[in-house]
Amino acid sequence: MFETNGEAIKNKATKPKETIKRIWNYLQEEKKSIIIVVIMVILSTIISVLSPVLILIAIDEFIAHSQLKSLETLLILLAIIYFLTSLLNYLSGFFMVSVSERALYKLRRDLFNHLEKLSLNFFDKNKKGDLMSRFTNDITVISETLSDVVIQVINSVLILIGVGIIMFVINPLLALTTVITVPLFFFIVLKIGERVGRYYKERQEVLGSLNAYTEERISGIEVVKSYGKEEKAVAKFVEHNNRLKETSIRAQLYSSLIMPTNIAISNITSILLISVGALLTINGKATVGSILAFLTYSKMFNRPVTQLATIYSSIQSALAGAERIFDIIDYPIEVLDAKNAVSLTKIKGDVEFNNVNFGYLEDELVLKNFNLKVKSGEHIALVGPTGAGKTTIINLLSRFYNLNSGTITIDGKDISKVKIADLRKITGIVLQDTHLFKGTVFDNIRYSKMDATLEEVIEACKKSQAHSFIRRLPDGYYSEVEEEGSNFSQGQRQLISIARAILADHEILILDEATSNVDTRTEIAIQKGMEKLMERKTSFVIAHRLSTIERSDKIIVINNGEIVESGNHADLIAKKGFYYNLYKSQFDN
Repeated sequence: MFETNGEAIKNKATKPKETIKRIWNYLQEEKKSIIIVVIMVILSTIISVLSPVLILIAIDEFIAHSQLKSLETLLILLAIIYFLTSLLNYLSGFFMVSVSERALYKLRRDLFNHLEKLSLNFFDKNKKGDLMSRFTNDITVISETLSDVVIQVINSVLILIGVGIIMFVINPLLALTTVITVPLFFFIVLKIGERVGRYYKERQEVLGSLNAYTEERISGIEVVKSYGKEEKAVAKFVEHNNRLKETSIRAQLYSSLIMPTNIAISNITSILLISVGALLTINGKATVGSILAFLTYSKMFNRPVTQLATIYSSIQSALAGAERIFDIIDYPIEVLDAKNAVSLTKIKGDVEFNNVNFGYLEDELVLKNFNLKVKSGEHIALVGPTGAGKTTIINLLSRFYNLNSGTITIDGKDISKVKIADLRKITGIVLQDTHLFKGTVFDNIRYSKMDATLEEVIEACKKSQAHSFIRRLPDGYYSEVEEEGSNFSQGQRQLISIARAILADHEILILDEATSNVDTRTEIAIQKGMEKLMERKTSFVIAHRLSTIERSDKIIVINNGEIVESGNHADLIAKKGFYYNLYKSQFDN
């Protein structure tokens, strides 16, 4: 479930017809393949429906009259029919799996594309584990249903029609005896299906919550162990797991009622057929062969009824998964290019915040009437207590979020009217929480400039002080980075991230606690590289270590979303105000 403004939003109540129509849209391009599948299913069904008629002929015509030669020919024909049925079933299944996988490829593509376009606000409010559950579990449920549903529905409907016609042609009374119990079965299945659909949807939501909790605890395992909360984490997991178990049992309990119900009704039908058939045979209105054929047809008639019931249950589960996926695809993209958005390429680097108001929650402003003017090439340091709004300022400058009100301009151009892609090309960011992708060190560094040569990468790493430890790795720059860079220390990951920013060589540089995870000695060396990097660039530096920003052109002191002081280091120290107290608290000794 999604959240906004701190409140949970339940999945939209979507009509099943709308969801089915949207799924069908993904199958539209596969019409030719679906038509081939339909033809094969029709042929397979016709052949299988005719086989009991051949059995009837074999018994009443050939066996009863000892025509063994004709019987031999008929049996060969039956063998060919069974082989063709199996072959057509295999081919139709193969084609349908290919169709469903191609459709799901497009669905996964659209889902991922939309996720990539959503603002950080969306990811702030939704757990990664639940999002991954929609990508994996919900897609899998749809895949399993799509692969079977088309074939089974066509096959079941054709068998019902074909068998029904043949039975009424052979013996109308026995046919009525066979179909009389079908309405009762469908009535029971529909009642069961209503419960099944509700419980399957609940199960998918609970599974998403379980995955989210698991992902969160695995990611934070060091914190869990540091505070000795393993037992509490396990207890909470057991709670989520129990909910999943209970909802799964309820869903399976009702779903599994379908088969016993069908078997019971099928057995009742067989008893009725034998009883009515015996009376008709005694009165010369039926033959032994026709009764055996009807017993076969009754089984054939009940099988598609069971299939349709099972399909109904599967469809309920698939629809629950599809609704959860479409909830994401329908989620509004908050940060978009404006109509007639202008390009932004060569810039000087003048940046201005004009009466900016912003809050992650509408009723809780982080920045209040914020004003800041930065000239091209200036080095600006943002300092202040935790939660003052420093990181928010750079998030807004990068347009990760939309403003509540006010404007931010670069060279006089409102960034809300600038193409987002152009804006991101001119701003380079080094975040406090560094993320490395699975691959090589070389690939991770040139992520910011994909056509960079090895020489360029090495030069960037020398400036960031990453070169010395990278060259000592087993494969140097081509050493593998494990998932999330787990085989590197925090400091090493930070150095690689800094090298990535240096390589990009953007006009505006943003450093958010960029040296927070390195030792003091390495930090001093990095500062030298940073000074060279920041030459003639407009730079924003957030740092808790105030010693790193003493040489900044201007220090902006922020508290509660407002600028309380500004000036260079010497002026602010002389004022003995807010900055002085912050500085003094770090350097008293």
